[in-house]
Amino acid sequence: MSYSKYKPEMSEDYYDAIFIGSGPGSLCAAAILAKENKKVIVLERHYVPGGFSHTFKRKNGFEWDVGVHYVGRVNSDEAMIRKTFDYVTDGKLKWDNMGEIYDVAIIDGVEYKFYDTLEAQIDNLIGHFPDEEDAIRRYFALVKKFDASVVMYFGDKALNYWLSGLIGWFLKRKFYKYSDRTTYDVLRELTSNETLIAVLCAQCGNYGLTPKFSSFAIHALIVDHYKFGGNYPRGGAASIYRDMIDVIVKNGGKVAIRAEVKEVIVENRRAKGVELVNGDKIMGKAVVSNAGAKNTFNKLLPKHAGIPEYIYQELKEISASTSHICLYVGLNKSDEELKLPKWNYWVYKGEDYEKGYQEYLEDPQNPPLAYISFSSAKDSEWPASHPGKSTIQVLGIASYDWFAKWEDSKWMKRGDDYEAFKEKLKEGLLQKLYEIVPQTKGHVEVCEISTPLSTKHFANYSRGEIYGLEHTPKRFRVNWLRTKTHIKKFYLTGQDVITVGVGGALFSGVITSMALLKKDVFRRILNYEVPAETE
Repeated sequence: MSYSKYKPEMSEDYYDAIFIGSGPGSLCAAAILAKENKKVIVLERHYVPGGFSHTFKRKNGFEWDVGVHYVGRVNSDEAMIRKTFDYVTDGKLKWDNMGEIYDVAIIDGVEYKFYDTLEAQIDNLIGHFPDEEDAIRRYFALVKKFDASVVMYFGDKALNYWLSGLIGWFLKRKFYKYSDRTTYDVLRELTSNETLIAVLCAQCGNYGLTPKFSSFAIHALIVDHYKFGGNYPRGGAASIYRDMIDVIVKNGGKVAIRAEVKEVIVENRRAKGVELVNGDKIMGKAVVSNAGAKNTFNKLLPKHAGIPEYIYQELKEISASTSHICLYVGLNKSDEELKLPKWNYWVYKGEDYEKGYQEYLEDPQNPPLAYISFSSAKDSEWPASHPGKSTIQVLGIASYDWFAKWEDSKWMKRGDDYEAFKEKLKEGLLQKLYEIVPQTKGHVEVCEISTPLSTKHFANYSRGEIYGLEHTPKRFRVNWLRTKTHIKKFYLTGQDVITVGVGGALFSGVITSMALLKKDVFRRILNYEVPAETE
């Protein structure tokens, strides 16, 4: 493995860029810089790198992803996300397509399939809602119209403050027409059919916010992202970070685990390096934080850094995204034997998602939403490396407040009452799995559940969130969520800069690398050709 445990001698070098956190944003930017002969180091507090692209293992060879369940558009060699992945992995990262159907929503017991072509998806929806054909067609036309505004909006993220202040209003004005409104408000203008609205919003778990609170911008971005279906990294989600790290190390960079940053060293409003929790100081020309906006400004930057007070105020006003619980299931039969699908299930009790969530707060054992992912079925390499076994994840939303009374306890030592509460949650999700995929009953060999406290422990997000800042209309109006900051040579990257998901994090890394290199990295990516030996 090309990453290593942090060693004090790593602090003896002077780096062109120091990256805090090893999520896809950091790794993407670090790989690009390393390929430009820049000396980089990526510092990860956890014992495994990759952020939410990492995987974990349990007895008897079971392995699960924790955050990357499927990715859109990488099945096209010409798509920008595919070209970017090819560039930062030297073409080594490969993808398995999930097939014609990639998502299935079950709402009030009725199944609605999501297809990998726009034509098939429109025809399928019209089949369910024949009286809503006009609304359905206008909906997809609106998503396409919105897509034309995206490049200009995110292009502004690469600008510094004064230039954004000068021309940013022009770049973002069309995007704001959509982002300023909630998903529900926009869809309600197209149709009064609440069931159709629920179906169109069935993938809202991908951004962790129900339609009456989410910005239409994030909804449309997700719809467009999966317009051509879903794909899974061959060899599992960990292939993403492994292949990027290989490129970083091959080009002279370093990736260190168990290297927790205590504070960014700032002198005269200029980043000079970082101080680790063990007291070591690592110095460099630039520092990049992939720790999330709240962690970065509230924990990592010293009070004397000179950050304007309004940034801290806006951070208070934007909530963290939703927390979650996840059931990890290992089965003693293969996907083929159990006839497990590659597609994901989105399971809802009813079409009023907001009402369901509020009821769930009162009855945590009866989740209104369950997302079921068959990770081993999606991975073409799994059968050879894990014969006779399969894995499933069942995710549900959760309130961090349920777990707040245990937040000061230690991992794995939270007490019997915590374990009893986890057991109740586990049983609720397991029953949901048996309801949807009954053939799994009697074949469960491993079954455990993670909570928001697990996420907080490993990812250091204060409320166990997985999607960073919540994607409300207000979030898209926050002008300082960009790669360049008020501190010279201090940059942001990751999903809070662009949007949720591996794609958003990846493109944030590209924009961050452009700011550091002062070069048109997108042109290099577009012109890159995958080496013949990796095809």
